[in-house]
Amino acid sequence: ELLAQGKAYKSYKTEATLKAEREAQAAAHQAPHYVYEYAGMSAEQIKEAQAKDEAAGLKPVVRFRVPEDHDYQWQDLVKGEVKINSKEIGGDWVIQKADGMPTYNFAVVIDDHLMDITHVLRGDDHVSNTPKQLMIYDALGWTAPKFGHMALIIKAETGKKLSKRDEDTLQFIEQYRELGYLPEAMFNFIGLLGWSPVGEKEIFDRKQFIELFDEKRFTKANAKFDAKKLAWINNQWMRSEKDKVMPQLIGELVKAGLVSQKEAEEKADHFAKIVEVAGVDGIKATSEIAPLAKYPFFQLHPISGQDKEKWLDTDDGQKVIAAFKEQIEKLPENDFTAEAIMKLIRTLQADLSIKGRPLWNPIRLITTHEVQGPNLPEILAVMGKSWTLNNIKKTIG
Repeated sequence: ELLAQGKAYKSYKTEATLKAEREAQAAAHQAPHYVYEYAGMSAEQIKEAQAKDEAAGLKPVVRFRVPEDHDYQWQDLVKGEVKINSKEIGGDWVIQKADGMPTYNFAVVIDDHLMDITHVLRGDDHVSNTPKQLMIYDALGWTAPKFGHMALIIKAETGKKLSKRDEDTLQFIEQYRELGYLPEAMFNFIGLLGWSPVGEKEIFDRKQFIELFDEKRFTKANAKFDAKKLAWINNQWMRSEKDKVMPQLIGELVKAGLVSQKEAEEKADHFAKIVEVAGVDGIKATSEIAPLAKYPFFQLHPISGQDKEKWLDTDDGQKVIAAFKEQIEKLPENDFTAEAIMKLIRTLQADLSIKGRPLWNPIRLITTHEVQGPNLPEILAVMGKSWTLNNIKKTIG
């Protein structure tokens, strides 16, 4: 249709000719632009020239004939009024390659028109494409959609546009899925890139986003891809959707080889408690739970010689060990709770006049082999009396 109306034409210029023209323009300090090859020719002369090139075996591209000195302007949803003159386009541009493949700026117009697209939201780096697309809309007599050119996503560290070649930045959905980032969190985070809601609210689901969305809230400044912000958002979602995420968290224990799939299914409640105590509230993705839970819930570290000497072999250490072992053995199985264990330790503190690390570290070492970690009474309560006494026996005999 465009060819028939003279709004597009076949161009037979070779790459060698185009290269020579670009070099000549550079030497003359001119902006690179396409030079119309049929300038001053009649329709008959153009036809003869094309027939000659065709006979020579040259494959043509199809170029759009850019109107001279025409302003293309639109009310951008983000940038406000934008106006670009056709002189800035660089001359007639290719809408179909020599192999018959249409180019992006032509194909996207046809595609969007056929799909009844009303609004086009894209990156700020597409602004220069918009005049070319408006030309096609005008040439075909179609109504153009509304355009909004959003701020680019840049690396927070460098301030440069985020690129798929930035291997030091995770930016592919499958990478985040593998790490255990939730779909809800990813949607939430991406929704805040280049846009902000009214007020302080930053956590929202899809339905809430639709209600909050206002195209007037797009930001003109580039959006920083902040991995720490994404981690925080994912943590917020994990905390608020803990029951929903728990199977995935337990699945991480299976993936790490800490439990079998059968055990995970049969003892889901028990493993959910382990996950809770191990520190699910402090992680940024589900994949981080297995390393936290491995010690001491499924394996014990060897006690270092330094810890043994500093905390177990001292007079205070021996007093604490003996007293704790005696009292924990007396604690009934049905009362083996975090509250009861904490009360027991507080009683030892009063009876032995030992407090702080000299009290807690010996108990931690003989039960978990570590001097730091999650809340000790909660660990022991979740793992049970038998597990606790067995660890003490392994440690002190």
